[in-house]
Amino acid sequence: MLRVRLCLPGDPDQLNPRLRVADLQEIQAVSREDSLTILKQSAAWSDPCFTIIDQKDIPIAIFGVVPDPLTVALGRIWLLGSNDVVRNATFFLRHSRKWIEKLHERYPTLWNYVDARNEVHIRWLRWCGFTFLRRIEEYGVERRPFYEFERVAGVTPAPPSNPDG
Repeated sequence: MLRVRLCLPGDPDQLNPRLRVADLQEIQAVSREDSLTILKQSAAWSDPCFTIIDQKDIPIAIFGVVPDPLTVALGRIWLLGSNDVVRNATFFLRHSRKWIEKLHERYPTLWNYVDARNEVHIRWLRWCGFTFLRRIEEYGVERRPFYEFERVAGVTPAPPSNPDG
């Protein structure tokens, strides 16, 4: 049985060596920083930040929201995880929408960018009711295609569609 708790300082160190290949590719596409630095910065800058842990208290994913410096209404949502997230898809999907709603209590609009290659995250974002706003052909240091997405609290999303459509 998986659980969600507040992120602890050592969680990024434990999760980093087990990050999904697609998550590592996304980090490399956006930044010149290594994955551990990105995990630690993301956790430190987030308010709130949570860790999904397994039965042995080992982190399988970390997620949070980085507040927008200009308005309290916007938060940049993010999630990085191991392959254990996919192996526990039933638990993960069953609880995702509830956690998204919890994050909406503080941030009316949640948004970010996702690597167009990261099919697991794109499917999850659709499942959670995020809308894909646009495709950016050259994003990040590697100038790769990314999608900008958002979810506005209280707005019923359109049926899931292709991010390009």
